[in-house]
Amino acid sequence: MSRPSHLILFLLLPLAALFNTVANTESESAEKIWQTVPGPVAARVVRVIDGDTLVVDAHPWPGQAVRVSVRLRGIDTPERRSRCSSERKAADQARGELKRLVAGHETVSLINVAGGKYYGRILADLKAGSRDIASAMLQSGLARPYQGGKRLRISCPETGS
Repeated sequence: MSRPSHLILFLLLPLAALFNTVANTESESAEKIWQTVPGPVAARVVRVIDGDTLVVDAHPWPGQAVRVSVRLRGIDTPERRSRCSSERKAADQARGELKRLVAGHETVSLINVAGGKYYGRILADLKAGSRDIASAMLQSGLARPYQGGKRLRISCPETGS
């Protein structure tokens, strides 16, 4: 099954189970479906991609898992694919911190799960135990607050930009 199909299943079926209602019109129903699944949805971390994105096997239903990429809501971290070596180094540090924060937790919780415009990823709050992971990343100094839109441009001393 392709990634978009996983995303559709991940978002549609939990909503049906959580709300167990049908909207009066199909267009209204489709619009509401893409808003937010409140969760929590149990998930097992498969791998950490960078400081603000990870891949999980989410368990929206008992005994069933859906693999999905999750973008953490509210933060942005340096990019590992940057041309700037100092940004790549900072990205590796942020990735290491995210790995550390989720390590040792058999499952994590996805909360306020949203789909849509995130390049095949879902957007969610993430908790490991009782700890809010985005807040912990901000406290570490390895992430910046991010509420969508254009990202802060990082200057690169090596390239002069």
